[in-house]
Amino acid sequence: MRFIGLLIAAGVAVWVYTDAKKRGYKTLTATGWMMGVFLLMIVFLPIYLIMRTRQAKQVEILTPCKYCGKYYEGTPLYCPNCGHKVGGYSFKEE
Repeated sequence: MRFIGLLIAAGVAVWVYTDAKKRGYKTLTATGWMMGVFLLMIVFLPIYLIMRTRQAKQVEILTPCKYCGKYYEGTPLYCPNCGHKVGGYSFKEE
């Protein structure tokens, strides 16, 4: 009976680790959640599930370059693909 309990705890702990990694947690933090859930599931699993619902996954916004047409993320001054200036302030129209 204890063996089945350990298998269930290990399975849930592995799920927490993989879910935390998918949600952007670093490896050390995901391992901490996994160990906490494995050792003291009744405390750490509800806390993780509450934190999981509160954490909004960041949406990746891609912008197309008006020179090469390839997409880049963020707001760089120059296109990472072709090198043309795409950000910053400009007083003349291009």
